[in-house]
Amino acid sequence: MVFSVASSRAVAVGPSEFPTKGLEPTMSVSTASSLTPQEVKKISAGVIAGGAEPHSLKFPTISLTAQTRNGKDVLRLGEGWRIPMATMVASTSYVRTTGGDAMAEVVASGQVLIGETAAKVRGAQVGDVLILRDRKFWMHPFTIGAIVADEFVNSGDLFMSSSAAAALGEMPVSRVAITSIDSPSSVLAGLKKRGITIGTDYRLRTSWDRENPDSTLGTATTKKLLGEFSYRPTIGSSILVAGSWTSRNIAWKMRYADIKLGNNCHKLVVEAIQGALTEIKGAGLSRFIDTQNSNRYGGCFVGRYNRLAGNFGAPSRHAWGMAIDINTDTNPQGGVPQMNCAVVRIFRKWGFAWGGNFWPADGMHFEYVGERRDQLGYPSRYCPNKAPLQAITLPQFGTTTTTTSPVTTTSTLPVESTTTSTTSIPVSPTTTTPIT
Repeated sequence: MVFSVASSRAVAVGPSEFPTKGLEPTMSVSTASSLTPQEVKKISAGVIAGGAEPHSLKFPTISLTAQTRNGKDVLRLGEGWRIPMATMVASTSYVRTTGGDAMAEVVASGQVLIGETAAKVRGAQVGDVLILRDRKFWMHPFTIGAIVADEFVNSGDLFMSSSAAAALGEMPVSRVAITSIDSPSSVLAGLKKRGITIGTDYRLRTSWDRENPDSTLGTATTKKLLGEFSYRPTIGSSILVAGSWTSRNIAWKMRYADIKLGNNCHKLVVEAIQGALTEIKGAGLSRFIDTQNSNRYGGCFVGRYNRLAGNFGAPSRHAWGMAIDINTDTNPQGGVPQMNCAVVRIFRKWGFAWGGNFWPADGMHFEYVGERRDQLGYPSRYCPNKAPLQAITLPQFGTTTTTTSPVTTTSTLPVESTTTSTTSIPVSPTTTTPIT
């Protein structure tokens, strides 16, 4: 049972009221960092000029310290401990367009949506009250109004409306989403007239993008796969991850065979690293891994925030022990990656995404995703897989429900399924958001 809310009290509605996928195709524009107010204004003007509707999206990681059900504690942390909750923030109009009226009514009431995966990890139910903290660590209660498909929380944990999130303080805009699209090429033309050129300072994502071999896991999936932890900040960007979690999950002082790397990684990731290193040695590529540098400056588990984090920053994926850095001196974050591409593809085979195609590039970084990524055809800027480009089934535009045309293509992201012409969307080399 899910709930819609017209006041502070939850009113039951049928589960069929909520879609499992977005109701229409979407696009979005972003940069390597958060957008300035001036950029949001320019992008939004370009989108409107292109005949579509813009929406500002924010993606803070908000601290959870308690969860109650019918007035009784399901979870309560003290002494500054908190659980990271990856949260999507947008207007109610965005939810109405992509998720429908019933979903919009829930968020319009000030309640939050929780994704299906996050609900399973948290053991959460509709009606549970979450105690979330603002950047001053003041408490704010939010009620779970519905459990929805992960797509509607951007594969994170929660969704809340812009008006509800205002109680938590200022948050930067991460991207401008685009809905009500009649013609993607018209949107691009409108953006270009406002000085927003895709492929240089700005990147474009679409709901019909190919699967990217270097995309990373959503936070909720990461928790489901590797375990949810609590943490508390220490000094600077450092955090202390709960010892109860690290003692169960981190393989301390691991030394690998074949290529002599040593680090502290998540126990689930160790086998994949060893498999990759064994195959790299067998292929005669050992010389491309600088073990001295990697053992001194690289590594795996580190309790810290993401380097790009702001006031509502996410813990680094290194805090899960799921990311390994190697060859750090020749592959600094923001530099042109120098990693051997055969090594990259072997790591992808063993279940890792590579940071060389993140934005900004992070060529030293390999992040566990738990599935093979070496057989996905994708136009990566650096080290593309040796696989044919995947065909794209194009959506129909100007409709209110998600449909597809029978047209497929292997060219670079055509934007219209018309019989007269197709126009290619210029995309940045990757659609992955770095979580380093």
